[in-house]
Amino acid sequence: MRITTVISGLTGGGAERVCVNLANAWAVRGRHVTILTVTQNSMEPAYCIDPRVEHRNIGWPRYAHSDELNVISTAPVLRGLLQAGCPEMVEQIPLIAVVRHAILATAPDVVVAHIDMTNLRVLAAMHETGIPVIACEHTDTSQVSIGQWQNAREALYRRARDVVASHSTIADWFTRRGAVAFAIPNPLFAPPQLSIERNGYRHRLVTLARLSPEKRIDLLIQAFAKIAGNFPEWDFEIYGVGPLRALLARLVDELAPGRVRLCGFTTDPYSILRGADLFASASWVEGFGNAIWEALACGVPVVAMDCGAPVRSLVRNGVDGIIVRTKGALVEALRSLMGDEGLRKALAARALEVLTRFPVEASLQSWDALLNDVSLNLSDSSPRYGADRMI
Repeated sequence: MRITTVISGLTGGGAERVCVNLANAWAVRGRHVTILTVTQNSMEPAYCIDPRVEHRNIGWPRYAHSDELNVISTAPVLRGLLQAGCPEMVEQIPLIAVVRHAILATAPDVVVAHIDMTNLRVLAAMHETGIPVIACEHTDTSQVSIGQWQNAREALYRRARDVVASHSTIADWFTRRGAVAFAIPNPLFAPPQLSIERNGYRHRLVTLARLSPEKRIDLLIQAFAKIAGNFPEWDFEIYGVGPLRALLARLVDELAPGRVRLCGFTTDPYSILRGADLFASASWVEGFGNAIWEALACGVPVVAMDCGAPVRSLVRNGVDGIIVRTKGALVEALRSLMGDEGLRKALAARALEVLTRFPVEASLQSWDALLNDVSLNLSDSSPRYGADRMI
């Protein structure tokens, strides 16, 4: 089976890690896999791609070439958008046409797309090609709107061969809107070793997240700063990059200078988490919660703001972490765990169970079953490519 997986870029993030994990696993299983990035350009991927996986980049933004953008290539796209009632996406046709040409050049049996806007462009691009598309949704769509593209998401996802979500509540949301949707937890690999490395002196509160509004890192900084004076042996380390870095740096200087560090992006979260004493998340939306899973897999108890069913599935309140619903409760949960080593150890002892509750092999087997079903339904007699396949 030839699989082309499409994602905007691989500069870091949970969806990007899942994309690479899947591509690498499929290559190990003997499938021919191409990762097609849209805007990666000259940047190195943040995650290690198996040498058996081909990586191609579209190089957007740029001018479309005549063999990419022409009447033959755009006519089926335009028909598909108008039939689906998505005229708002017509302005996207140059990019959609470029994506269409790039995908067809890889001669796929199936296309696997990642993240909402890329999913929409791929679904529009593949109209009338006969190539099945699996759209992977990485956020909790029951809580997040994509604004003017919301109608297009609901309409075009109904055209997907399958929609794969990381939690059943997300899959159910799409099913109620007419899509064929399944829940497959993110395929995350266990730490290479499970020994917990503590430095014996400084205690470390850690978070790993994109520095963007939905992660609410400012709440974590404010909560830690409120009690930092009572715990002089504790530091707070923040790993990630994003548009709010400058604002968060000013907040750190104002509230807790010397006690909170913005550490930048890490490609090896396990090396960070194995030495942590406590992990915190204040995100208001998660599709799965990769960093939370990784913390638990390292035996690190978690304090998390309640942002829906996906996080409640990962963190078992009072068993391997604490789930809170208000800023005040966040402060008190941190105070409780930072001040009670026995409680931290009790929660840490159960945290490792995430490896058996959400095992990577179960996720990959679910994907195998889905791809095998796609393969069985491929018909050699059906038209698989549009007339514009001139490569």
